[in-house]
Amino acid sequence: MADARKLSAEDWSRAALNAIAAGGVDRVTVEGLARQLGVTKGSFYWHFADRAELVSSALEMWERRATMDVIEGLRRIPEPGVRLRRLFEASFGDTVHGAIDAALVARIDDETVGPVVSRVTAARIAYLEEIYRDLGVSAARAASRARITYCTYVGYFQVRRSLPDDRLLAEPTPAYLRQLYDTLAAG
Repeated sequence: MADARKLSAEDWSRAALNAIAAGGVDRVTVEGLARQLGVTKGSFYWHFADRAELVSSALEMWERRATMDVIEGLRRIPEPGVRLRRLFEASFGDTVHGAIDAALVARIDDETVGPVVSRVTAARIAYLEEIYRDLGVSAARAASRARITYCTYVGYFQVRRSLPDDRLLAEPTPAYLRQLYDTLAAG
């Protein structure tokens, strides 16, 4: 077994996110993750007081990496149409984070998960509104389009979970992403 001190809290949080992607929040168990990481449960308690603290840490990592870092990177792109296209490619094309998003949205009623998902959803929709406004869309239409786009994103990954063997949903092709962009960015 690996030395408990060699694993960081980040390693545990990343493993928890992988478990969420694979089967949802309920898949995050101390025993299961310790087994997967090749350590004892003692390693877990070196970094976290309990499972809830681990889930909170994983959610913070998810919020930072899958939302704040993505938005920060996209803001460096001056052309709003390119920014939106890159956002579509990064979000619809990221089957790992998309699976995490779908699993977390499904647990919006969880007292630990719900507030983070609400905060992330609000930040993502606000950023989409910003891009649509930068494209010259009125504030009211930008608000509407942002919500339609985000609902499409969440729905895509929910349906993908429901139909794991559907070849059209398995890995979005460049043609699929172009059609998606053209449909949602049109007007």
